[in-house]
Amino acid sequence: MRRLSFVMLSIFLAFSFALVALGGAAQEEGQSALNGVKIGYVDLVRAMAECEAGKKAQDQLKKEVENSEQRLLKQRERVEQIKEELEKKAMVLREEERDALGQDYRQSLRDFERRYKDAEEDLKIKDRQLTGRIMMQLQQIVAELGEKGAYTVILEGNNTVVLYGQQNIDLTDQVIQEHNKRFSQQS
Repeated sequence: MRRLSFVMLSIFLAFSFALVALGGAAQEEGQSALNGVKIGYVDLVRAMAECEAGKKAQDQLKKEVENSEQRLLKQRERVEQIKEELEKKAMVLREEERDALGQDYRQSLRDFERRYKDAEEDLKIKDRQLTGRIMMQLQQIVAELGEKGAYTVILEGNNTVVLYGQQNIDLTDQVIQEHNKRFSQQS
């Protein structure tokens, strides 16, 4: 029995030492593997907002929004005018005239709502068109920086994926500068 306990204890100790030795070797191997890892991040939303082409796209979209608002404002004023007329004259008008004016109001309101939704959709499409091309250019620059700088991975810094990052691994300014250098003449 004592002999069996001694053998079991010896096996246990040998196994424990082996685990400790393997764990230390694995840790050293892991450290050397981490020494070769290079990580960076880019805030693509900021890059889009601050690069020259992104600023131009924002200005162009802002003008589109203002033009659309002006067109819709005129139509909304017309709808409100019909509504006020209907409310003021409701008691004075004959039933047929009141019904016709009510029909005119409802039709004008439907037209306004449809044009509002169409304008909103047109602006979304225009935004995607303007920013889509720029975003592809930014992503291309990020990929090239990753290859040139031998980065293991470059993360999108605007998402909650990067909770902390040292300033020296933030590549956003480099991406903005490179995009301005390459594409500012094209915009």
